[in-house]
Amino acid sequence: LSVIMGVYFQKEDITSLDNAVQSILSQDFSDFEFLICDDGSVKSASDLLDRLAENDSRIRLIRPGKCYTLPQKLNLLFQKSSGAFIARMDDDDISYPNRFSQQLHYLSAHHEIAFAGCNVDFLSATGEKTEHTFPEFPLPRDFRFSMPFIHPALLFRREALEKANGYSEDPSCLLNEDYDLLLRLYALGMPGANVQNRLFAYSMAGVELRHKRYRYRMNEAKVRYRRFRDLGMLPASLPYVVKPLLIGLLPLSLVNRLRNARNKQEG
Repeated sequence: LSVIMGVYFQKEDITSLDNAVQSILSQDFSDFEFLICDDGSVKSASDLLDRLAENDSRIRLIRPGKCYTLPQKLNLLFQKSSGAFIARMDDDDISYPNRFSQQLHYLSAHHEIAFAGCNVDFLSATGEKTEHTFPEFPLPRDFRFSMPFIHPALLFRREALEKANGYSEDPSCLLNEDYDLLLRLYALGMPGANVQNRLFAYSMAGVELRHKRYRYRMNEAKVRYRRFRDLGMLPASLPYVVKPLLIGLLPLSLVNRLRNARNKQEG
């Protein structure tokens, strides 16, 4: 198992980064390598990663000095990894101790599944926790309203990422590289599934405290159009193609209320 995490940490408070890394090192399945691409982070964050790497030989720090976007970092880490399975992780989330063991067990029992996610706890910017349940076997239509997976909670079979040629580094996919990758996998006949246990805590602070820039919402619309087209979901799914553009016109407070109401309903 290889764990890959791209880091571009800009906050002086490094608590969330420390907690994220420690949650991986504390897994009950311990036979893994932990590859971290740290480019562009503040010094306190880089110093923390240096200390953690000195104390745990499973951590491999990679600092090429030129990888600033997440897909660039993830592709580099994937190329340097050796595991038959590739687990994702982000620098502000928490993997519960049994995440890897349960996801690996699930994939060993479901050979037709290319990648496994899980149910999650959403952590709000104020610390509130909301349980969220995803469908066990999402279909392409489940991607129309929102993605039925949490990207940093995924564990992939290596051959699936190889067949998809990894993450797209096209600027039109930026901040939507996960949506693009998963729908490309579905188009290649490699679906995913969600373990029906909560194995992950996902920080919502980034989406609750600021609007996504409109150019990234335009990217999302482009990704949706291309991938829905490839899956034969157009023109019926065109309203969902323009959805991110419409959401971007709403006040952030209203978007947060709508999102929270939907998450609680699906919890």
